[in-house]
Amino acid sequence: MAVDTREELLDGASFAEEEAVISRSVDKRRREFTTARVCAREALRMLGRPATAILPGVRGEPLWPDGAIGSITHCTGYRGAVLGTRSVVVAIGIDAEQNQPLPDGVLAAIGVPEERRLIRELLREHPSIRWDRLLFSAK
Repeated sequence: MAVDTREELLDGASFAEEEAVISRSVDKRRREFTTARVCAREALRMLGRPATAILPGVRGEPLWPDGAIGSITHCTGYRGAVLGTRSVVVAIGIDAEQNQPLPDGVLAAIGVPEERRLIRELLREHPSIRWDRLLFSAK
């Protein structure tokens, strides 16, 4: 199940445990965190699961309730979540990025020589699409 939004969904959206996690965060981070979890809880509901707090793990990854697997993403103007059931899905991911160039040095760090060559060609042929950012997102 996938749920996404371009709006901020903030009213009554957080569990107390989640509020504790973001209580000292800046407003932008609070909005991203809260809205993305509203999306995730709606996806849980679509799977027939009850709403629950979705806390971050040690690396910031969402900790899903037993039997669920999913991914959350957010960037400026967009939030989304995709979820499945572990008995059906082994792994699932989602990523959203702005169509903007990667910061200096990132492509060199993530791309092998052949990928970097292809990215240069694609950028020459279709400069309106940030192929470097797409590669980053896919990886």
